[in-house]
Amino acid sequence: MAPMTRRPKQDPSHGVSFSMRWLLLWIAACLAGCDGGPGAPQRSDRPAGDSAVSPQEGTVGIATPSVGLRRSDLPEVTDAMRADAENLVMGACSRCHAPLPVDALPRHAWEKVILSMAEMVGEWGQPAATAEELAIAIDWYEQQAPERLEFTRHLPEVNLSFEPVELTPRGLEKERIPAVSDLLRFEQEDGSTGGILVSELRSRRLMFLPLGTLGSVPMMPFLPSVDFRYPAALSHVDLDGVGGPDLLVASIGGMNPGNEIQGGAWLATSGEGGWSGRRVGDALARTCDLKGQDLDGDGDLDLVACAFGFRGPGQLVWLENQGGEYPLQHQIDRRDGFVAVEIEDVDGDGDADLIALLSQHHEMVMQFTNDGAGNFTPQVLLQWPHAAWGSSGMELIDLDGDGDRDLILVNGDTLDDNTPKPIHGVRWLERIGSTFTTLHEILRLPGCERAAVGDLDGDGDLDVVGAAFMPQVDPATWKQWDSLVWAENLGNARQWQVRTLEVGNPVHSAVLIEDVDQDGGADIVVGNYVWLRSDHTPTARRDYLTVWRRSR
Repeated sequence: MAPMTRRPKQDPSHGVSFSMRWLLLWIAACLAGCDGGPGAPQRSDRPAGDSAVSPQEGTVGIATPSVGLRRSDLPEVTDAMRADAENLVMGACSRCHAPLPVDALPRHAWEKVILSMAEMVGEWGQPAATAEELAIAIDWYEQQAPERLEFTRHLPEVNLSFEPVELTPRGLEKERIPAVSDLLRFEQEDGSTGGILVSELRSRRLMFLPLGTLGSVPMMPFLPSVDFRYPAALSHVDLDGVGGPDLLVASIGGMNPGNEIQGGAWLATSGEGGWSGRRVGDALARTCDLKGQDLDGDGDLDLVACAFGFRGPGQLVWLENQGGEYPLQHQIDRRDGFVAVEIEDVDGDGDADLIALLSQHHEMVMQFTNDGAGNFTPQVLLQWPHAAWGSSGMELIDLDGDGDRDLILVNGDTLDDNTPKPIHGVRWLERIGSTFTTLHEILRLPGCERAAVGDLDGDGDLDVVGAAFMPQVDPATWKQWDSLVWAENLGNARQWQVRTLEVGNPVHSAVLIEDVDQDGGADIVVGNYVWLRSDHTPTARRDYLTVWRRSR
């Protein structure tokens, strides 16, 4: 998962909802009502109160929230309505999505969420909730919901010891308002790791951290002349089929959510003259993940993109390669809310199938099986329990060491309702041959937006680190939350021991396990994200990267 960099000039799209594949929120549509198709309302992704501020330029793009429907605008709830409240609420909600369980949110959070359903219509034209339905829903959920959610804290780690090293690019030491979106292990032609690539939203650019002695190897610009228009995610690709560390960059096109179609797919390639970057294909709505492989069997490299969208323009789409250009876009699924995609020959027939994570009120994992010519058949692999699940990340990796790649699944999105939840955490979906079978839990962590997999303790198996991302939550409350935990693999990925590494700093928008200082032991790298209030002031100051250097 990855970091971010930003732009040198004012952009009319200025919106920061930093996808990370991940700033994708379920609120507007998950709870607020039905979304999913063109013209239908989608969940709001905007980190309310944040703004697009360039460290180089000052303040631009402050989002001004509009005043919507208030509770005082609703009719009084009568005794007759209360007598049949549950049926009324279930009937109204289920027109568009499965009703949420009463313990999905604490009592105080329901009013905001339900009011956001006003004027929302479903993807198939289902009518929006009436004022009476909104009133009784607020009343009923507040009566049934718990006063607060119950959480479990982990014990602190005592066997492993880490020394945090803070890193900020030169010239930005005073500002320290990063918006890192992704971190990528930068592979060299021989397959070794040459450093870490960082994508950052506020500069709209990429940065590079070489491996070596920390403190003597500063972060440096990578392709500094290229404005990637809010790079949200990074991945490796071999464009010409002869090896080489070419890159794909997913661009969301703006920091705040909206229906503008200004993001898209970027290629960064290396050649004799050095690195160059260019956007390819048509613009896409807030592209938060981008991968490449031959999807139609013609021998060249195509692209598949998660265009998260907002209220209509989102989709899962593949871009067909024609002579090194990508003029054709083929829609695979028209729904907003896709946050991550992986490419894998799941059924073993020699072509590239897709596995995609769909958030918003859908909250599911889907497989799209390829017929070999780029035509895909959808199948639901996993349906999460409810619309407030908060899916935020996915990765394919052989976690149990049996030779096939399993699915790591992360949920911890809080940017819609500002509510950390005890259900947040990391799980894995076991694969046996061509079938994904059993779901296993790894760790729980409120606000767990990101996770990384690697052998942290050097015992030969894969451990998992979870990082919390809740920068918009009142900093006065941060001390009650774990912000970085690791789950030690105790055997074949079936048993895990979870320990806390850090408390009170839930600003980690990206995380990676890598031997940064090259001493033979795995370190943890986290990318940070500082929230900006509507008056342009930061809620905190943080360095761009924190390396948790393993010292014991």
